[in-house]
Amino acid sequence: MSLIRYVLLAALLVGIKLVYLRIARHFNLFDTPNERSSHTDSVTIQSGGIIFYLAALVAVSVNKLNQPYFFAGLTVVALISFWDDVNSLSIHSRIITQFSAMGLLLIQTGVFPDQKWVFFGLLIIGVGSLNAYNFMDGVNGMTAFYSLVTIGTLWYQQSQTRPGNVFDSLLPCVFIALLIFSYFNARRQAICFAGDVGSISMGFICLYALLAAINQSHTYLLVLFLAVYGIDSVLTIMHRLYLGQSIFQAHRLHLFQLLVHQYGWSHLRVSGLYALVQAGINVLVLSALDWSITAQLMLTGLILGVLIGLYGSLKKWLMNECYTEKGRFS
Repeated sequence: MSLIRYVLLAALLVGIKLVYLRIARHFNLFDTPNERSSHTDSVTIQSGGIIFYLAALVAVSVNKLNQPYFFAGLTVVALISFWDDVNSLSIHSRIITQFSAMGLLLIQTGVFPDQKWVFFGLLIIGVGSLNAYNFMDGVNGMTAFYSLVTIGTLWYQQSQTRPGNVFDSLLPCVFIALLIFSYFNARRQAICFAGDVGSISMGFICLYALLAAINQSHTYLLVLFLAVYGIDSVLTIMHRLYLGQSIFQAHRLHLFQLLVHQYGWSHLRVSGLYALVQAGINVLVLSALDWSITAQLMLTGLILGVLIGLYGSLKKWLMNECYTEKGRFS
């Protein structure tokens, strides 16, 4: 796409965003805080992340991208997630839909192993990743900043390895949508949240682009593009299982949530920190793509080891602080 087309796309998405905000206010589509929310007001518009799906729709329509399974899967999760934002659905309905969409995504990227257990394992990991990505929306700027880093890095990496491919239109369109969303979300008092439709759609797009990038570069080192939030999510799940909590219930045990609620950092400060650390890791990963397998494994171990150590030490300190000040952590 040319620069002029990008400008026109940005203008179109801004117009759509403003129209949606007006419609949402008219129908009282405001977010209702729950146990995972890091806000207490109910005047913020929900489902503002629908702009991510619309950006992908523009990319597919204008550039006639031949990615039918990907877009079908994205459409399914976007529709069910938007409906869940407006009228809460059962977890079974959401999970079944997400499994179906992830199956379409794996087919589109050619990740279709002969062993059924491997395929089902990938489906479980994919659905888990989508729902983990959804928790970002609890803190202003987290979905925006972290996704800008991820999509921006994947866009750069794809342009270096295979110029002129599908991502020359899809990822730039989504990147522009993220910039527009950031204006409305990355502020002390957010005008809108991404909602399930935004965070789930963005997670789906990131997984698709990541799998495609892995197929093209023939290295799993690129998984580290999601290392910071991935470590937070996996270790938080393990922590909740240790505490005997249901991992399907809303909570505030992510490290970034504790930094906001227990330590008092601002939303944007925490979101910026996560994005900055991930950006640094992404630079290391891009510089190591031509290293030997042994060197890449050593780098992977070093990065994951440091992240795990930071997560564990920071979370232990934050929870001890809470015990000291409030008597018991909840």
